[in-house]
Amino acid sequence: MTWRETLIDLKQDLVEVRANRERRVEEAEAGLKKEREDLSFMAQNLGVEQLLIEMNSTLLDGKGEIETIVGWEADEEDDDNLGCRISIIDAVPDDDEDADVITSILSWDEGGVLEIVVDLGLSDEGIYLQINEIEIRPDREALEQGLIVAFKDELGI
Repeated sequence: MTWRETLIDLKQDLVEVRANRERRVEEAEAGLKKEREDLSFMAQNLGVEQLLIEMNSTLLDGKGEIETIVGWEADEEDDDNLGCRISIIDAVPDDDEDADVITSILSWDEGGVLEIVVDLGLSDEGIYLQINEIEIRPDREALEQGLIVAFKDELGI
């Protein structure tokens, strides 16, 4: 086989490798999109934001602030700001743990800023729910009880 024939064969191999890599990236992105949709659906079903709104209204007379951060939407905004500096490496989904989490925060001033942080996210083990970095069962009853405990902990009672 001549040098030129070897290069032509190698080029065909390169085309196949690139096509396989592209297919794997597309499959991974589709899987991640589905997991994120499931996570958003679970956040709505648990009513995380609604519970924080109710706590703010009832306990804090509406004087607290509620913020919700959807990790992957923040990543997309960051990517938009990169312009044309995105490389092929950037197109591969990253394993940034903060990207696959929905964080809801209730903060208020009580002689200093206090806050309750609820994280609903994806890990290698599946979906997790944390309140102030303490993992709890991802169900409504556990969430309600955990929020009460977290509020009392923030106040020291």
